[in-house]
Amino acid sequence: MRIAQGHLASWPQTPRPAPFPWISSALLIGCLAPLLGHALMALSASIFQENGAIEDAQALLLAFAALGFLNAYRRAGDAKALFCIAMGALSILALQREIPACESAFFEGGLCVPRAAKIPLSGAVALIAGMLALAKRPRWRSFLDLRNLAWVWPVGIAALLLGAAELAEHALHQEMEETLEFGAYAYLATFAIWIARAPAVDKAHRKAVKPETR
Repeated sequence: MRIAQGHLASWPQTPRPAPFPWISSALLIGCLAPLLGHALMALSASIFQENGAIEDAQALLLAFAALGFLNAYRRAGDAKALFCIAMGALSILALQREIPACESAFFEGGLCVPRAAKIPLSGAVALIAGMLALAKRPRWRSFLDLRNLAWVWPVGIAALLLGAAELAEHALHQEMEETLEFGAYAYLATFAIWIARAPAVDKAHRKAVKPETR
């Protein structure tokens, strides 16, 4: 993967994601997820039940995404730190959404959260994320710099995959919805881990390039 050096103070030692691998992998997910859904449905419909195998896998991927973004936040500042803590919080909120409410008519046993507890839990996640953001004492205006998009655009592609999953749900194709969500969360978790590892990748690249001599 070609590494492009960062030119914003918020993203030191952080390469920008190269378009080809991220876009091609998203297209692959969009094409294969519906086929995988049909195959799994034919194998066993129970895979797509509440707290079924597919939802367990989705929850695990969201946990990996949250950990990846939070790990990247520890070593980041300004816009990068704000982006990472925001994405970590959104990943945790999405994880909570994947856990069914105990009062749900579709709940058939296993892990659940009372519906009355979901709003306080969401508020606690937002509060902790805000405190962590303030702890970095960021330059808030750096977050509004549109050049940040050069580093974070794969998140938009993950959102498009989730949008496709919503369309599948409205069309009553549960198997396609769940597998597209699984693909979107896998994509997001991969990006989170890539962001967390990016400084080490960039450091190795700098060592491989000798400084120019006059």
